[in-house]
Amino acid sequence: MLKIGNDFVMRSVSCFRRSAVRPERAGRAAFTLIELMIAASIAGIVGLAIIFSFAAGLKAYSKVKDFNTSRPGILISLEKIERDLSNTFRFTGIDFAGDKKKISFAGFLNENFCIGIGRISYFFNANDGGALIRAEQPYSYALLENKPDGIKSRTAAALKDVVFSYCYFSPDSHRYDWRDSWSGGDGIPRAVKIRVVFREGDKDLELERTVFIPVSG
Repeated sequence: MLKIGNDFVMRSVSCFRRSAVRPERAGRAAFTLIELMIAASIAGIVGLAIIFSFAAGLKAYSKVKDFNTSRPGILISLEKIERDLSNTFRFTGIDFAGDKKKISFAGFLNENFCIGIGRISYFFNANDGGALIRAEQPYSYALLENKPDGIKSRTAAALKDVVFSYCYFSPDSHRYDWRDSWSGGDGIPRAVKIRVVFREGDKDLELERTVFIPVSG
């Protein structure tokens, strides 16, 4: 009777051990379907969040890039042109001249290692990425028959158009009017109007600045 009781106890313990080990082994071997579905859902949510964050970052970068390369740069360029035009003066050998795309006049050179009196020019170059170029020529260069271009620097880029126009007093009509060109024999215009066309987003915008010249006439 004791032997039978011992056999029964040993069998019960063995069955208990097998029943306790099997779920652990099964759990280590593979995930359940529900666990796989939960993991896939979490991975999908994280992936979508990363994609949307990346897309929003690209959109913000595009807006900031367009803003930085257009309006602020153009306003700084217009301020520089206004400063140079306001400080121009009559000087022998350097006439005030210009047309719709280029303007040149006497001024004080203080950039690009040029110091002193010389010729300052601004011109629009559509073939150079729509750039507005500023060029400086020392006085010795400005007097040469075959004038070199001088030292150039970009003041703005990615422009669609730049147009200069010149204000003068008409003795016939006794009023001020505008024209598209100016020659050296006409002295210095009363004012210069600069119109800049540029792209911002999906629209073409214009900025206009009128600069009055103190030593005109």
